[in-house]
Amino acid sequence: MGRPGTSEPRDRQLNVGLTATEYEGVVRRAEAIGMRPVHFGRALLLGKNDASMNKGEPTSNNISRLLHAQLVRLGNNLNQMVRHLHQTGDPLPADLEPLLTDIRRIIAHGVPR
Repeated sequence: MGRPGTSEPRDRQLNVGLTATEYEGVVRRAEAIGMRPVHFGRALLLGKNDASMNKGEPTSNNISRLLHAQLVRLGNNLNQMVRHLHQTGDPLPADLEPLLTDIRRIIAHGVPR
């Protein structure tokens, strides 16, 4: 199911040229509060400051969301690797077990060391 429509769709674009340094600064600031750079830029252009942008979602929720996304990516990569190993009959790499132990601990306790 797609995202519900809005009464006022965003159907106009404003392209802004930035230097590499400016762009990296925007990306860093957006990531620091858990936003995508495009949403962060829109908020800045429309006059919202960093504090008001962060009021809707506490930093801990942003960190949890980002941690979850990274764990999903990691799980996907592990799944692809194990599928390949099963298809080829190759043994598990020796350095995989410590990684699996860490992942199991994170899942069990929810706190990385």
